[in-house]
Amino acid sequence: MKRIQINKQLQKTFIGAAIVAATCVSGPALSQTQTLELAAVVKSDDTAILSSQMDGLLTKVHARVGDTFTKGDVLLSIECTLQSAALAKARAEVEYARNEYKSTSALEALNSTTKVQVARSAAEFAKAKAEMQAADFRVSQCQVLAPFDGTVIQSWAKTHESVNAKSKLLEIVNNNNLTAEFLAPSNAINDLTTGRSFKLLVSETGKGYTATIDKVIPFVDSVSQTVKVISRLDSNDTGLWAGMSGLVILDE
Repeated sequence: MKRIQINKQLQKTFIGAAIVAATCVSGPALSQTQTLELAAVVKSDDTAILSSQMDGLLTKVHARVGDTFTKGDVLLSIECTLQSAALAKARAEVEYARNEYKSTSALEALNSTTKVQVARSAAEFAKAKAEMQAADFRVSQCQVLAPFDGTVIQSWAKTHESVNAKSKLLEIVNNNNLTAEFLAPSNAINDLTTGRSFKLLVSETGKGYTATIDKVIPFVDSVSQTVKVISRLDSNDTGLWAGMSGLVILDE
């Protein structure tokens, strides 16, 4: 079997893959007797760097580096005394405006007030409810919640320190929804069909995994003459993590 060998010293980077793939562009597309080996990187669809949406004092770090969590868990808490007090005030004003509106409406039924006064009380009630919703939102910002299941992989958060809005606090990742990305020579486009399965050999685990081509990005790099391919890993192996590297085996 004829094999198109890729320099294995370059397996761990896309740059290396692009350079080696570029050497293959003058040759024919893959045939049933050829095998193409390409460097790949494992990535996660769910990665994020979390920050606070407000300035304040960090009162508790609930999740530290290496800790796992589920979607909706509280990861960080920020001092919320003023925001909570503002919410309590807004709720009291809503209750007052509600009673005022009910009273005015009852008087209207007895022809003891004007429609203008009823409309004014209705508007005040609506305004109070809107202000309560805004106050409730500000209270919700006192906590940083997990947007998905995952693990903390880096932290800049320290209890009792003041934080600024939008400053980096936690980096998180979910290793349960992984993809493998690689660069392939443009002359192999006809063989890179969506839904095609192939084997991925991961360096760190020493294991082979089945993956399926999900997308072929419709753009050829004019320098390296390569195209980017995104594939889905058909594996629930908990030992497979984002950032690992491997070798894609494409053959017939």
